Formats: sequence, structure tokens, C-alpha cells
Amino acid sequence: MTAQLRGDILRCQLAPGARLRTMALCKEFGVSLAVVREALSKLTAEGLVTADPQRSFCVTPVSIGELEDLTWIRIQLDGLALREAIARGDVDWETSIVAAFHRLSRTPHFSDATARTKSEDWAQAHAAFHLALISACGSPSLLQLREGLFARSERYRRLSGLVEGPRRDVEGEHRAIMDATLGRNAPLAVELLDRHLQLTTDLVRATFGEPDLQVDLPRPR
Repeated sequence: MTAQLRGDILRCQLAPGARLRTMALCKEFGVSLAVVREALSKLTAEGLVTADPQRSFCVTPVSIGELEDLTWIRIQLDGLALREAIARGDVDWETSIVAAFHRLSRTPHFSDATARTKSEDWAQAHAAFHLALISACGSPSLLQLREGLFARSERYRRLSGLVEGPRRDVEGEHRAIMDATLGRNAPLAVELLDRHLQLTTDLVRATFGEPDLQVDLPRPR
């Protein structure tokens, strides 16, 4: 249940700010109230759910402040991990990056012509590509920290997908990062990765304003 709720939140199928009614969740998942509360407590600890003193729960709202904070720390951690991976990575690591990029470039961005957000297949390929880039960094703890931040950023990537349009060549950004990484040009690779991460923040801020994001998200529950 926890994994399903987490996925629904990260995919914005449960909209930011949506109230999570415990009894309704019990019925939907066919579980006890204790199981529901345990799941909500875990997601609260992850920052995806907010609890108030009356023990009611809602999906944590999105905000420019949180997005900027997530982007800043991701730039620090992903940059560090990429530098280490470039220094340590072998030919198997290089092969994994090429394979991940190939899959990503061959996966349709949208599930159909009317979709407003990236397809699940594309989102998974995107995550796999970014992980491949830094997988040789040599630090399981760093990878674990980075994984949590990447997941929390997923909702904002969904928002940026609503407004990217012709203003962004995502595949070109990924290719440039890959080429610099495989060329072992760490300063350039990190600079390109930084720009790639920052552009998502800039697009969301420019489109939806601040400090709170009021967005018509697809398929809220």
C-alpha cells in the first residue's frame, strides 16, 4: 500500500494538497486502519504527506521554495556523484550509460497524442539514465541520499512537463551530458547537469509563479 500511495503522489495522480481520508483508503486498499496509518506515517517521514494535530492527512503541497531547495541540494549531490563516477567508472559503466540513453531516446515522451504529462515508460527510462550516469561513484550512501531527493523531485518534473513545449530540447540536454561524461570531461559534464536540473525549476517558476503552485494537474483522485 505504501508503495502504491507513494507512486500516486509522485505521479501527481493524488494532487498536491489533496486530503487523504483514512477510512476511504481502508476501503480502497482492503486493509485495516492500522495499516493505513502506518503507510501515511512513512510517507509523512519522507515529506510526501503532511499531518495536522487532528491526525488528518493530506498530500504535501508543492511550492517554489521546496523546489528551489530540492534543486540546490540535488545539484550538489549529483555533481559530486558524477565527478566521482567519471573518475572511477570503467567500460561497463560507460556501456550502461549508452544503453540507458538509447532506451530513453527511443521511448515516446507521451502515452498518446492528448497526454499532458510524460508517460510512465519515459519516466522510468529517464530515472534509469540519470542513475546510470552516477552509478560508479563508489558511495552507496550518496546514491541512497540522492535517490530520495530524485523521487521527491518527481512531482516537479511532472509540472515542468506541462510547460516544456518547444522551449526545451530534453533529449539534446541528455545527449550533451552523456557525451561530456563519456569523454571524461568532469567540469563540463557537471556544468551541463547543473543547467539541466536548474532549467526545470526555472520553467516551473516562470509558468506557475510563487510562492505556492496552483496547478490544474491531470487525473487528481
